[in-house]
Amino acid sequence: MRRVESPGSAFKYEAIASTQVDGRLGQSVAGLGVYAWLDDHWYAELTGYTAAIAGGAHPLDSTQSNVAHGVSPYWRVAYEQRWDRNSLSVGAYGLDTKVHPGNGTPLQGVTDQFNDIAADAQYQFIGEDHLVTLLATYIHESQTLNASVIDLFAANNDDTLKTAKLSAEYSYQRKIGGSLGYFNTTGTPDTLLYQVAPVTGSALSSPDSSGYIAEINYLPFLNTKLQLQYVAYAKFNGSKSNYDGFGRSASSNNTVYLLVWLNF
Repeated sequence: MRRVESPGSAFKYEAIASTQVDGRLGQSVAGLGVYAWLDDHWYAELTGYTAAIAGGAHPLDSTQSNVAHGVSPYWRVAYEQRWDRNSLSVGAYGLDTKVHPGNGTPLQGVTDQFNDIAADAQYQFIGEDHLVTLLATYIHESQTLNASVIDLFAANNDDTLKTAKLSAEYSYQRKIGGSLGYFNTTGTPDTLLYQVAPVTGSALSSPDSSGYIAEINYLPFLNTKLQLQYVAYAKFNGSKSNYDGFGRSASSNNTVYLLVWLNF
């Protein structure tokens, strides 16, 4: 797949819920996989991930949360077509994982299970001076929360999450550019999984969040990038206003980031 790094990273946000395949497992797993690139068009990948949490074979409990159990297979297939300075790829990917809720409960016995299936598409134009990238992703996650129900972390045995993301990125001479992104997450209301709490909670027991991300980037040197990012929420944890039950509005979580990236 021809994926030239562009200035944007327009999918970072911190609402109450996100799918496992969209980074929820974070740095808590390690994996080993294989991939193939066939006929200059087809890409396929299969990777197995396991928990990277330190400890014995059956630790009694853990302050860690969302700890993977066994091997979690990740797969991806995609097709890419190139012409002139353009490329278009369409793909699908997924993750099936079993998880211990953790948070002080035993990391053994009954687990939660998550099945993520996603589709994405990317268009890219790579010119001498101009670089344009358009991205779209849709993720559907089915959750079977047997362990969380037993541990009173969730009220429903079966929940779902759905995430849609769109972004447009532009770079001039690979030095200055920007991006604009949109994200929307919806899911099943759950009175225990999404509880009322100041700032981080949900008065409607809902994971629904949406908003926009805008970025400006400047690369003065090959190993240095300066980035200004603004995240604006239209909805946060279920509502536009008083989403947490304590009077906080979604826009109160709007955030400005100033980042410096150095590579040696």
